Amino acid sequence: MAIQDFVKAAPESVGIPSEAVERFLDRLEAYGMSMHSVLMLKDAKLLCEGYYAPFTAKDFHRMYSVSKSFTSMAVGLLIGEGRLRLDSRVADFFPEYDDANLHPYLSQTTVRHLLMMADSHSDTTYHGPVDRDWIATYFNTPPSHLPGTVFSYNTASTVMLCAIVERVCGKTFLEYLKEKALLETGFSPDASCVETPCGYAWGGSGVLCTSKDLLRFAYLCMKGGNWFGKQLLPASYVAQATSKQIDNFDENANIEHQQGYGYQFWRIRNGGFGCFGMGSQFAFCLPDKDFILVVTGDNQALNPGANLEILRGLWEELYPHLEKGRSLPENAAGAAALERRLAGLKLRALQGATFSPLAERISGKTYTLSENPMGIARLCVRFDKDRGELEYENRTGKHRLAFGLCANVEQEFPETHYSGKRIGTPYGKGYRCFTSAAWASEQDLLLYCQVADMYFGSIKMQLSFRGEEISLRMTKVAEWFLDEYQGWAAGHM
Repeated sequence: MAIQDFVKAAPESVGIPSEAVERFLDRLEAYGMSMHSVLMLKDAKLLCEGYYAPFTAKDFHRMYSVSKSFTSMAVGLLIGEGRLRLDSRVADFFPEYDDANLHPYLSQTTVRHLLMMADSHSDTTYHGPVDRDWIATYFNTPPSHLPGTVFSYNTASTVMLCAIVERVCGKTFLEYLKEKALLETGFSPDASCVETPCGYAWGGSGVLCTSKDLLRFAYLCMKGGNWFGKQLLPASYVAQATSKQIDNFDENANIEHQQGYGYQFWRIRNGGFGCFGMGSQFAFCLPDKDFILVVTGDNQALNPGANLEILRGLWEELYPHLEKGRSLPENAAGAAALERRLAGLKLRALQGATFSPLAERISGKTYTLSENPMGIARLCVRFDKDRGELEYENRTGKHRLAFGLCANVEQEFPETHYSGKRIGTPYGKGYRCFTSAAWASEQDLLLYCQVADMYFGSIKMQLSFRGEEISLRMTKVAEWFLDEYQGWAAGHM
């Protein structure tokens, strides 16, 4: 059976100047963002589809908290089938915890409370790989307030929803959702999800799918669960999920995040809703304008500013051109320039000087470091034309990290003990990463390593050389890994 898909079209055909799309891209670049993809859809026409090389349309990308919206729709399907209710007690699905010792607030918590981030916990109840049973931590953590009263963003709520879906239908939320709805849209059959330490699909953060998959999902939701005439999701539930169910003014400090919260969906300004994920994974839907913006990237180190700048770019560069039924005269030159721009997108690399007269003197020389938080005993930098290599020895052994000067080098990160598909279970190989370097001065070398695998993170390094001495600073931004790449060190030849 042929799957109805989006038609590619020039921005002008839906009333958007190609130059406005380029200005949006300019803003992301000017802010120094590390973007992986940008897609724009209006009136079911794909007017922008760009991937920042080496990322491609085929890459399965970690969607982080965008995953919550997928989980919500799996719940909605079960509700539509009459196998689950919004007012179902959470404890009913976990009889092993439903006893006389269960706190009354936990006993009163319902599926609806979990969906709208209004359960009785003020914060997420698990602590990453440290906790092996995230269901147990949910029930064993004392609640702080009556459920259904206050919004408090809490990924443990989504963990519980995933477990409920699996206990009701016998399969993970994503497999169930694909089977019942998503495959009909052309969604990737091999899309998957990171697992919690206790073995449930982590729908709070773990979905791995393509950017186009996210666009399909967002469009399905924006159209009330209807895919080009075929109703795949319960329309009434989709309407509730993407509408404001609870106020979130108190928890958020900026206007973009104070528009209310639905059932694992955020409300945004101008009548829209969105799927939000850490690091700048977004699907912004504007039903009144029949428009969707999807972006992916890893801007954890730049947030919340980067996320706000993406939204500002949407409101200031694109939104003024989104009138329904509007079209512009053909602009062949502008459309062609935009296509060239999209085809030439590249992952951000450090920029600066590619040469320092110091490089020849220090290349291959070993520095012995004093005791430091990273546990690095020795390091050496080697240069070879436009590339180089950082060699170092830390607590896990001897490692090498190649880099390009003002260009990325793709490789496996030289640690193999970080989590794989199941959190807390070692991957057994290095994560995919991209590393660049540049001279900030004749004596200061900067390195930037971007990890982009099942898990995203980054390390910024500064190596400062003064005579026979070296100072080293490492700053990591990553959830639950790269911990040994954070801190200061000093040493000498």
